[in-house]
Amino acid sequence: MMRWGMAGMVLFTACCLALGPRPAGARQADAPSDLVRMFFDCSFCGSEDVDFYRRQVPFVSWVLDREAADVHVLVTSQTTGGGGSLYTLVFLGLGPFDGEAQELTYSASGDATADERRNGLVERLKVGLVRYAQNTEVADRLRVSFGPLAAGGDPELQEGDRARGDPWNLWVFRVGGNGFVNGQATSTFSSYNLQVETSRTTEAWKISLQGNFNRNVQTFDIPEDDGSTTVVREGRKDWGSEALIVRSVGERWALGLRGELGSSTLLNQDLRWSMKPGVEFNFLPYAESSRRSLTLQYLIGPVHYDYTEPTIFQQTSESVTQQSITGRISLVQPWGRWSTSVTGSQYVHDPSKYNVALSGSVNVRLFRGFSVRMSGNYSWIRDQLYISSAGATDEQILLQQRQLETSYRYFTSFGIEYRFGSIFNNVVNPRFGGSSGDVFFFF
Repeated sequence: MMRWGMAGMVLFTACCLALGPRPAGARQADAPSDLVRMFFDCSFCGSEDVDFYRRQVPFVSWVLDREAADVHVLVTSQTTGGGGSLYTLVFLGLGPFDGEAQELTYSASGDATADERRNGLVERLKVGLVRYAQNTEVADRLRVSFGPLAAGGDPELQEGDRARGDPWNLWVFRVGGNGFVNGQATSTFSSYNLQVETSRTTEAWKISLQGNFNRNVQTFDIPEDDGSTTVVREGRKDWGSEALIVRSVGERWALGLRGELGSSTLLNQDLRWSMKPGVEFNFLPYAESSRRSLTLQYLIGPVHYDYTEPTIFQQTSESVTQQSITGRISLVQPWGRWSTSVTGSQYVHDPSKYNVALSGSVNVRLFRGFSVRMSGNYSWIRDQLYISSAGATDEQILLQQRQLETSYRYFTSFGIEYRFGSIFNNVVNPRFGGSSGDVFFFF
């Protein structure tokens, strides 16, 4: 024990010496003062992706704090009609580049691999940074290259021409599924899921059709006092489909029709369907939606339910009219990200049957190195027409196989982060499976 304690102290001291401050004359290769300092702000980028970008863009100095940067690069992503991603890179000049801003985009196809996506993104990053690095010492080492046109590509083609030359006429199809089984001597759990989706998106129209099937089964062996075993088996099956047709009307308006068809053992529904036309207004142009949007949407239409068991209102089926209104705001700014939505729905035949759902998330840098993040949702529930009059067994309640009557539902999460120390982080070191900045101690 004494030997292990001494060995641990020696190893800890060695780590501290290795990680401690360098002598005054030491070379700070990872903290050059004559390069443009860039703060890279990408919420969906993993640590391995960022390590890749650092390796590919060595002509700037990567810093960990916006207040120490000369350029703030804000990256956002939106899903395209073909199932791909449209990345927007906003370059915000700070300090000596104050007021020098630009915006670049990169589009990745739906079947692009992760490597293809990050290679395309890093090329746009390089192009944008040249503007700020052209007057630094690395300017003489920068080179401009012009790659070949992609196979079959034609820069003269417009969207309409692409559609005419496309045998699929811009339609995209996706089919997928997953499943898993786990267990032990006294219990098993299995879950299966299937999804099907097709969509077509243009500037004028957005059409989406999708369906899904879910089933999970849980089995428990419960020992009894007399030595026997009671087997408890509970399952849940849900399927659903949705159709959405949207017509763009100018820069701020959209008309839509949303239809649904499905079934759920959780919600005591053998069959449900709805058909709701509606309208949406964006107080900001849709072209700015990658950075900010403020929308108001209204839907109204018939809804029909066939119940598995009679409800607490003694209904086996019913047709009603439901209306809903949703307000949503989304901001992606240098100080962080914020999104909030409020949805209120109501059955027209009985205004006392309503549901109000509030959800949101925020990630804000309050001051240098310190940020907070919160997300959550809360629902006021007064519209549970489907609750079974037969109630639920103890097993169904504990395994959450049947929805119970409730007046509210909520979820919340929060966290804080404070980063201090060196503002530079140019070196990539993936040893022991950690990205740069990860430190491990072994005793």
